[in-house]
Amino acid sequence: MSNARTYRLSPPDRTGWMFGLGLIQLMICTAGVFCGVMVMSMVGTVPGLLVIVFGLGAGFAKIGDMTIVDAVPHVLRFTKTTVTGGIAWYSVVPLLDGDPDSDAPPALTDHEVLIVDAAHVGLAAAGVKVAISRDNKTNSYSATLRVAGRQFALVDRGEQDHLVGQWGTALQSFIAERSPVVSIRWSEWAAPSGLDEHRRWVAEQMSADPLVDVKQAYEQLLVEAGSQATRHETLVTVTINAGKVSSRKAGRGKAGEDPVRAAVDVLLTEMRLFTQRLEGADLTVSLPLSPAEWSRAMRLRLDPSSRAALDGRTRSLGEAAGACAPDNAAPLAAKSNWTSWQTDGAWHRALYVSDWPRLDVPAAWMQDLMLYNGAVRTVSVFFEPIPRSKSQRQITRDAAKISGDAEHRAEKGFRVGAHHRRAARAVEEREEELVAGYGEFSYAGVVTVTAGSEAELDDATDEVTQVAASVGLELRPLHGRHDKAVCATLPIARGLVPKDHM
Repeated sequence: MSNARTYRLSPPDRTGWMFGLGLIQLMICTAGVFCGVMVMSMVGTVPGLLVIVFGLGAGFAKIGDMTIVDAVPHVLRFTKTTVTGGIAWYSVVPLLDGDPDSDAPPALTDHEVLIVDAAHVGLAAAGVKVAISRDNKTNSYSATLRVAGRQFALVDRGEQDHLVGQWGTALQSFIAERSPVVSIRWSEWAAPSGLDEHRRWVAEQMSADPLVDVKQAYEQLLVEAGSQATRHETLVTVTINAGKVSSRKAGRGKAGEDPVRAAVDVLLTEMRLFTQRLEGADLTVSLPLSPAEWSRAMRLRLDPSSRAALDGRTRSLGEAAGACAPDNAAPLAAKSNWTSWQTDGAWHRALYVSDWPRLDVPAAWMQDLMLYNGAVRTVSVFFEPIPRSKSQRQITRDAAKISGDAEHRAEKGFRVGAHHRRAARAVEEREEELVAGYGEFSYAGVVTVTAGSEAELDDATDEVTQVAASVGLELRPLHGRHDKAVCATLPIARGLVPKDHM
């Protein structure tokens, strides 16, 4: 155990540009002081002091967990949505001349699903269709794999370290100067599964010759295990930006080739290579989700209560009836609240990981959160590859900023605290790893909690927040933008920060 490997997550840089303030905060404070001095000279001392206090307050003050600078854009967006009537949304009924192809909640607009054959890139057999998510606003495309592995928590520490290393190796190949891949996201969804399937099996097996004692013992076992029965599903979504795709890179493309076909071919090729790397990491990997599988994943995450209806149909019947078709993936009603997002009969709340463990952690450090089964929850982690040249430039800027801020504090007589020292060490470690040949990813985490009512959602959020704190994660609710944050965790071509076409 003494030789067990540990992992260090870089702390967020909170040093700011000066005195812990961000650039916009610093500009607001500076403008407030300047305007206050001008008012003092032209009007009087008291009005000038009021202007200075107001300016400094606007720069330093917080609304809940956010600074005013961070909160204002979200407040304005939510206010605009409220004024324009976009809070509540209802799907049109196709039988009443509705258009299901273009009908989606505001958070899912500009999104479409392409159904393509993946045989020509060697990803699947001929005739096998896969679902490709396309975000028309950002010109991004994504495909999603279902991934499973051995019980990570049950293997020894050395094997856990090996598996984590293999996952890192699989991701490293995405780091290149002109790679079209802009995001890799894994999302682990968990929900209480119930025991209906087990009870149906008991009823079928013992219908002819019931054994009362055996049946009662098995029923007692089900009752005791009921609270622990949880269904888990892990999806990995890869997103590319079509603006970084050339027609020649698509393989057989020629100048002037259909840009959509070129982007889809590049995405499918990346998925094929990624699948091979994941299989080499001892993971069980599916083909990219079919249209029916993709639709089912969307439905379960947007409304977990639909699981019983979906499970009640066989795969062939579901596809034939269109119950799992992409047209049925979106909710029929949605409502955006400041503290939650409602879709059909489900309430969602997105929590952003604002702080990661500050101490070195073992490979299985998230075990308690991943095994939590008190409510429906989704843990999503976003990885964005950074080209090495960009990493070096960013490291140089960060080192200069942290050093300059420390010197400025020392000159003015302010203490240079542990945050500065740790941030400086983190930058040095990043540079050493980059020189050693390792690539760099920016990463972020979002935990989504889902419940059947607002009261249940509040209780589940409190529990999940406490469990996350026990593993070193600080969660903050993304108020005013829960709809967009929840959509970013779905198997679609969306991310936390929209990507431009470059």
